[in-house]
Amino acid sequence: MKVDMVMPQMGESIAEATISRWLKSPGEAVEKDEIILEISTDKVDSEIPAPAAGTLAEVLFGEGDVVPVKEKIATIDTDGEAAAAAPSAPAATPEPESTPQPAAAQPAPASSTNGNGAAPTAAPTREQLQSAGRFYSPVVRSLAEKHGIDLAELAAIQGSGQGGRVTKQDFMNYLNNRGSQPAAAPQAAPTQAAPAQPSTSAAQPPVEYKAPTPDMPSTEWGPDGTKVVPMDNMRQLIADHMVRSKHTSPHVYSVQEVDCSRISEWRARYKNEFKKKEGFGLSFTPFFLEAAIRGLLQFPLINSSVDGNKVIMKRNINLGCAVALGNSGLIVPVIKRAEERNLVGISRALMDLAMRARDKKLLPDEVMGGTFTVTNPGVFGTMIGTPIINQPQLAILCLGAIKKRPVVIDDMIAIREICYLTLSYDHRIIDGSLGGQYLAFVREYIENWDMDRPLY
Repeated sequence: MKVDMVMPQMGESIAEATISRWLKSPGEAVEKDEIILEISTDKVDSEIPAPAAGTLAEVLFGEGDVVPVKEKIATIDTDGEAAAAAPSAPAATPEPESTPQPAAAQPAPASSTNGNGAAPTAAPTREQLQSAGRFYSPVVRSLAEKHGIDLAELAAIQGSGQGGRVTKQDFMNYLNNRGSQPAAAPQAAPTQAAPAQPSTSAAQPPVEYKAPTPDMPSTEWGPDGTKVVPMDNMRQLIADHMVRSKHTSPHVYSVQEVDCSRISEWRARYKNEFKKKEGFGLSFTPFFLEAAIRGLLQFPLINSSVDGNKVIMKRNINLGCAVALGNSGLIVPVIKRAEERNLVGISRALMDLAMRARDKKLLPDEVMGGTFTVTNPGVFGTMIGTPIINQPQLAILCLGAIKKRPVVIDDMIAIREICYLTLSYDHRIIDGSLGGQYLAFVREYIENWDMDRPLY
């Protein structure tokens, strides 16, 4: 039986999508829900699973093609009868065959089970994978857990997906070669041969972009010690959006110092209970999101946009929260009607959107319609940031790192947990007085946190 695969409707406002990469070639077996291609819209990149198990019999569009939604893009033969002839459609870049690759390119760390009887290390948790700066699909995470692949070993697998992501085929290729050669296979030679190229991992060379097509410049190192790396689709969109914002809005920046000692103490009191009930940690970010929301209710002009000579006021607060995607860029999913949520509700929404953003499971509608944005480079140690406004919004709030510092209180020196808040705002509508009042409200909301407030 033949099963047609169509371009999915990624959101009500999305009419077409671009095929970024095929992860399977015609004639290859696919499993149901296995990721077989990646697509891009003007909002998000997404991974598309197979609707059925069988053989990918036909591919109707190639990489780079723009396809209307609900248009047939491929056929899966569920009877397992592979097409005998080569496909006539534009060829997708094939994934590496399952033939064992040289073990020197993907060595198994000595600490894991690789045929020498060593006991396997526990598979990494989702939080460990995030802290390591790489993100893996649910399929790869499940396989890692099933085969006892620890964090160090998983990080050693060279990914061929977009942004260097590890695909299921990459994982299976690695698993087939795991332990096929002694673990002492040297990796030093490639490092010595290219000292000018910064290393992102001791076990593999950095792979950040898909291989260039004939119309792209070469990514090989030139004789002058440089190379040209084409931007991926997400980076191009980010670049265009940021340049347009700078051309559109005259940016002004205001900074205030905030004492976070009270929210730090309240959080310490309830974080264990929260983790037990919710299954994830209570970070500082939701406290600032709640304060930002309350400030927008107090100063609604900041929660608006500009259309020519008109100001468009927004009834609801759709709060954008910037999420870093490792080295692949960032995305801003939106908590819709955020003013209706309490601290726990904000925390749940933030965690859900962040995890699905990193897994490429967001719908385009979930990154649209934002009225105000909060970004948190403080998690990377940044003290003060001056972010660019996310058009067509009028302002963006930046959270700095929380650090213990000596401050003067009632003519005495005390140690307090301090962070700096920056508000970038559009001077066409927001003057310094309004921007300063908003920041002062957020600061006072944090500094006067109700210590008797219950968690639930």
